[in-house]
Parts: sequence; C-alpha cells; structure tokens
Amino acid sequence: MFSLNSKIVRKILAIIVFIISLYTIAIVFIALPKIDATVNTLEENNAQEILQQIVLLTNNVAKNLEDFKEESLNQHKKELKNIIGIVYSMMNEAYIKAVANPKDQDKIKQEVLDRISSIRYGYNNYVFVFDYNCTILVHPFVKKGTNMKNVLDIKGEPVVPRMLKVAREFGEGYTRYWWSKNNGDPNPIEKLSYAKDFPQWQMIVGTGMYIDDIEKEVQKRKQELFSELKSIMQSTKVGKTGYIYIFDEHKMLIHPNSNIEGKDFRKLKNPGKNSYIYDDLVKAAHTTGVLRYKWDKPSDKGHYVYDKISWIKYIPSMKLYVVSSAYVSELEEISRCLHNKILRIALLILLLSFIVSSYYIRKLLQPIHELAKTAEVIANGNYDIRAIAKTDDEIGNLAKNFNIMVDKLQDHIQNLDKKIQEKTEELKSLAITDPLTKLYNRRYFSEISSELFELDKREGKALSVIMIDIDKFKNINDTYGHQAGDIVIEKLASMISYMKRESDIACRYGGEEFVLLLPKTTKEGAYKFAQRLRTKIEQTVVRVAGIEEHITFTISIGVSEVNYSTDTHIETVLKRADDAMYQAKNEGRNKVCII
Repeated sequence: MFSLNSKIVRKILAIIVFIISLYTIAIVFIALPKIDATVNTLEENNAQEILQQIVLLTNNVAKNLEDFKEESLNQHKKELKNIIGIVYSMMNEAYIKAVANPKDQDKIKQEVLDRISSIRYGYNNYVFVFDYNCTILVHPFVKKGTNMKNVLDIKGEPVVPRMLKVAREFGEGYTRYWWSKNNGDPNPIEKLSYAKDFPQWQMIVGTGMYIDDIEKEVQKRKQELFSELKSIMQSTKVGKTGYIYIFDEHKMLIHPNSNIEGKDFRKLKNPGKNSYIYDDLVKAAHTTGVLRYKWDKPSDKGHYVYDKISWIKYIPSMKLYVVSSAYVSELEEISRCLHNKILRIALLILLLSFIVSSYYIRKLLQPIHELAKTAEVIANGNYDIRAIAKTDDEIGNLAKNFNIMVDKLQDHIQNLDKKIQEKTEELKSLAITDPLTKLYNRRYFSEISSELFELDKREGKALSVIMIDIDKFKNINDTYGHQAGDIVIEKLASMISYMKRESDIACRYGGEEFVLLLPKTTKEGAYKFAQRLRTKIEQTVVRVAGIEEHITFTISIGVSEVNYSTDTHIETVLKRADDAMYQAKNEGRNKVCII
C-alpha cells in the first residue's frame, strides 16, 4: 500500500489528477460546447417546425374560407334559380289556365302576381316581376306601375334594363348591381339577382340576394375555424412556457393571455429597444423572420430583463402574422442539464483520483481516453457511436450516463427527422395526385412523360399516348348536378385504373379529360385498349344517391404513337392524340380515332 508521503505516490497521483483533469477539460471545452450548440439548434428548429405547422394550419384555414365562400355563392345561385323555377311553374300553370279561360285571363294573371308578391325566403328575400318596358308589376318595396328604365345604381349602370337584356337574350341569367337594403340603411350594397324570361305574358320574373349575406356566413365559418385553430395552439408549447400567437394589422387575434387577446397592442412598448413591439414583430416578419428582445416573465412581471426569441411568419392571403415565442433560457435548459451532469461526473472522477493506486493508472487512462474520443466524434455529428463501459466504477458510470445522454439526443434528432420526412412524403403525394380521381395530376404527368419519352427513345421502344374526353359532360352536370358529374369522373378514373397495366401511366389532364401513357405499346395495341375501354364505359351504368334515373355516358378517344424520327418531344405526340380525340368527337362521339 502506498503512502501519500511518498514522492512517487504524490507524483503518480499528480499524473492521475493531471490526466483526468486534461480529459475533463477536453469534454468541457470541446464536446460540451458543440453538444450545447447542437441541442440549442435542435430546440430552435423544433420551435420553428411548430411555427411552420401552425402556418400550414392557418393557410388551410384561408383555403377553407375561400372554398367555403365560393361554394356558398354557388349554393345561393342555385337557390335563386330553384326559387324562380318554382315561380316560373306557377306562372306557366296560370298561363295555361288563362288560355283555357280567355274571359278570365286578366283575373288569373292578377291572382298569380298577387301570390308571387307574398313570397318571402332566406334573409327576407323576395320575388319581383316587371314587363318588357321595365315597368314594375310585383315588388314589395317599389310601387306597382313604376318604370325602372332610367333607375341607375351607384356606378351609373341601369339595373332593370340590364336584367331585361340578359333574360331576353339568353332566356335567363344572373346580374350584379348595387341596391339599398330595406332596413333603414341608405348605403347601397352589392346584390346578385337571377331573372328569367316569361315570353307568354312578356314579363321577366326574378329574385336576388345581397352579397353581404354570404359574407356573414363566411365570417361565421371563419370564427369556427379560428376557434379550432386556437384550441390546437393552446395545447402547443414551445420550450417550457413558450407559446404560439396570431395577430393581424389591427389587433391580437389569438393569444394565451386573455388580457391581450382581442386587444389593439400596436402601442405596446418594447422596453429593451424603446420601440413598439408590434412594429418590431412586423419588421422582423418581412426581413429576417426572427426577433430577439428583453421581456418579463409571468412569475416576474414588470422586470424586462429576460432574453426572449420569436420566429414570425407573415401569411399574405389572410394578412396575418403567426409568431412562435420562447424564452432563450428555456431553450437552453436541456443543454445546461447535460452540461452540469457531465461537470459533476468530471469532479467526482477528479476526487477519486486521489485514492487510486498506481495499479489502476493504465486502466483509468484507457477508458477516459476512449470516452474523450467518443465525445469528440459525437460533438462532430456522429451520434451512432457509444462509449464502452468496461468497468463497474465511476468511469463506467460516466460512460453509461454519457450514453444515456447521447441516446436521448439521438432519439430527439431521429424523431424530428421522422416527422419532417413524413410531412415531406405527404406533401409529395399531394403534389402529384389529383384529389378527386386519385390518378396522377397534369403537373406530374408533364414530368414523367418527358422522362419516359427520352428513355424509350434511347432504347428504341414503342410508346403510345391515349387522350380521353367524356362526351357531353356539361349536359350531365346541367341535368344531374355537379355532384353527379364528379361521380361520373370518378367512375371513369376507376375503370381506367382497373383496365390499365401497372406500367401504364394514367392522369387526369383537366376537367373531364384524361391521358394515358403506354410504354412498349404500338398505336395498334393502344387502339385495342382504347376500344375495350370505350366499350366498357358504354355499357357502364352510374347510380347516384337521390337520383332515380341511372346515368350512362360515352367517351371519345384519340390515339397516337411516338415517331422518334420526327417527334422531338412528347408534347408533339400529345397534340396528335388530342387532335385525334377531337376528330372522334366530330365524327359523332363514342369513337376511337388514330393519328
């Protein structure tokens, strides 16, 4: 047993202390700073990823509102048309009755006009009737017999003459103009009216709605979507107490602090910079996207001494700013914990070195050396390596704790990578797929068709193109409705997917038009496939819920094969196939033509 009074023992212990201190310094000053930087970067990336997800959700809200507004307008148009359809049937029935009873013709006409004048629906909407001279026959707020020929809206456009012109020329139609509501407000509001010609009595019957009624529905939908978005944001944390909030050009829309939410905070001071925090956030959103500033904490209000960082994104479609905000100290908390843990372990090893005998010098130096190398490799970005715990002592514990730290760090990185990869794959799929038919979209077809053209050209293999269009598709929409039209499109897409080969590429080219790319197929083979498809579709019956009548339809098909001696790109072949398709339509539809 060695005595501490021995110079050799003291030298050995000094060497041990020096070596351990040296490796401890290597960990503290080489590995830990890099680990700290990596962890901080990951935390900041995580905060920005959360921000990006909220931005995507907000963009989805904007898209949802746009679609809702368009759908609502189309629905109201359909409602106006249906109302006038019913009134038109009343007038036609009265006209037939008047023809059968000529003596009572005026009485019958007046009776039906009286019935029309009592019709109300929606937001106190009504039906109006005027004759070919623009004289009012039925209107709840304009006196009967009033001539409206020279009545203009605020833009100087005649109102009734425009409706008369549309109805006389096309039989029916929609007109937009500005008209005052009958609620005491003198300011005109944009209105949409639908009018239909009743030539038997030389009358125009119509009805309308105010555009702001649709805006009310849109605003209601917006409140519902923002309520859902707020619920998601409230459950999302950045760091320990960080949060996401949204504001517009006027006020705070969504914020976890109820004292700020819904308030105008444009004059709220940024104490650290003697400026307004609103202005600083907006400026950062349109420049770097990052703002660093001093702020107080909920637990220490009024003391603006805590470093805070915010990432800001501007959404032009809704004129909104989305902010991910967190305290810098909280983002650094994980690295601080790792830092302190390693320091404590290093101090423990330094203390144990005073009681270690010379017998363990070699054993002590070797694992510490390996651990330092492992830490350096990990600090350089290789997180697959692990420290090997050869002993069951403090150095072994150091290696185990170090591995636990690296495991957690690697797991954190892998989870982030996995989430990013999943989101990327989802976006890639959405970018190349048509949402209705689940076939490829036109954008993807343009890319793959050019690649396949060049590949088959090099290998000298046949390549054919088939263009398909549903015959008289507009009649299907007009007769059975757009929902039925979508089902017809889905049915055709399903049949194409079922009948094509796995190597064939099918795409919805636009509307009711489809295109197929057939590798290793001559135009004769493509023609046979097209005939089978055309025959199958001709025999297909489409059933739509709510429609008793079964829908049948046909298709016209154009076929063309690549001629590598003259065709320099695939667009030339697509054009020939398209011409062949229109030739099929011109020859009576439900045909296959080859060019």
